[in-house]
Amino acid sequence: MNKVDAILSRARAAGADALAPTNALIHVSWDASPDLDQFLNFISAYTRGRFPNSLAERVTLASTELLDNAIRYGSLARDFTYRLAIEGAGVAVSVQNTTVRARIDMLSAQLRRLETAPEQVYASELERSMTGNGGRRSMLGLARVRHEAEMTIELDVEVNEVTVRAVCKR
Repeated sequence: MNKVDAILSRARAAGADALAPTNALIHVSWDASPDLDQFLNFISAYTRGRFPNSLAERVTLASTELLDNAIRYGSLARDFTYRLAIEGAGVAVSVQNTTVRARIDMLSAQLRRLETAPEQVYASELERSMTGNGGRRSMLGLARVRHEAEMTIELDVEVNEVTVRAVCKR
């Protein structure tokens, strides 16, 4: 049994609350790339059992995109922390990882674009991902979280450690 399997088994057995500090429903850290499919299946099943379907889908979408970005753009250290929490009248999904400064700058610029014109950024990133235009990878994931999941996105940076947090109302 690998480390992720052990964490998921403990979380399932305890209803995930054994891993949860304070208001967190799920709080898991890895020191290697997680088995993303397995973990996302767990998140999907967990949220469907706890939230209405539309909220469960939004949380699963945010979890998928934020973890995918952390794996794709993170450092070679491959350290990750995932947190799902109830925060007042909202639900928050946070993913923390280490990366290089240039990628943090790219993330910050994308979030500024999303704050200014979320619908336009979503449309342009969707087109870029479908056509490959622009000579760079699309940043559709964050635009999907903002537009499709209707979540606000926050960024917290400490040196090379970045936390991306998506929040929506319950």
